[in-house]
Amino acid sequence: MNTKDLAYFDKLIFEKSFSKVAKIFNVSQPTITTAIKRLEAEFGAPLVIRDRTQNTLHVTASGAQLAEHTKIVLHELQLAHQEIDNLSQNRLILGLPPIIENHYFPKVGARLASAGLLSGLETVEGGSIWLRNAVRDGRVDMTLLGSIEPLAYQTLVAEEFDRQPFCIYVSKQHPLAQRKRIYFSELRHENFVFFNSNFIHNTAFNKLTRRNHFRPNIVFRSNDTHVLMKLIGQNVGIGFFTSIVDHYRKDVVRLDLMDIEPPEFITSIVYRTTHILTPAQQQLLTILHETLTTDD
Repeated sequence: MNTKDLAYFDKLIFEKSFSKVAKIFNVSQPTITTAIKRLEAEFGAPLVIRDRTQNTLHVTASGAQLAEHTKIVLHELQLAHQEIDNLSQNRLILGLPPIIENHYFPKVGARLASAGLLSGLETVEGGSIWLRNAVRDGRVDMTLLGSIEPLAYQTLVAEEFDRQPFCIYVSKQHPLAQRKRIYFSELRHENFVFFNSNFIHNTAFNKLTRRNHFRPNIVFRSNDTHVLMKLIGQNVGIGFFTSIVDHYRKDVVRLDLMDIEPPEFITSIVYRTTHILTPAQQQLLTILHETLTTDD
């Protein structure tokens, strides 16, 4: 079977047009038609029905079933290409969300330097949600991820190594700065500065706002923790971050949440179940295990 035929078929299911698919792949329309006929012969069933009078295309039950398998096959082929490309270039790629990178990576980096791996390491920064997809698609070999629930995936191994609370950060000028602890419900009338939507903080924040029945007033969004902390220090708004965020600011005060069963920031090492680790990748994983799962 020609895997290119599957690629044509996958796009045809989406576009519902032979001519559009031919244009996308820069081939003739008969090429697409022949590919579909080959697949129909292979599986012994019609996959699509063309209504030339109405200029429409209908997917048969057999076609719909094949479409589901085609997505998996094409994804696995793409993943194989990406992994083998990384191997051929001897690349060692680790995903790191910014807050996790700032808090956990310095001690990991010291161990990697001692092992001679740091110079060959390529780090990819992004939110936990984006990095979860990146490791699944083979763009990174493994990643550290944040979550508010223990991670469980069919295609990924997730090994939890730490849990930390979420806290409220306010300016020293703010009336709440005199407090040590607070209930989230007390913040319904406050202005917030907060992350963009690709961070796990959003999931925890939305969980608390729903539980307390209010819509927060977010006056500014950024993925830069330092910018957000500066705005908090200037009393532009308050912040909601995990306790591991490194702010090092004398003009910002951290308050603990008193809510019953508040969400926790769970950190895990994540990699693909099907990925065969190279010696360097196995060494990286071992260092991550030994450094991050050892209590200080």
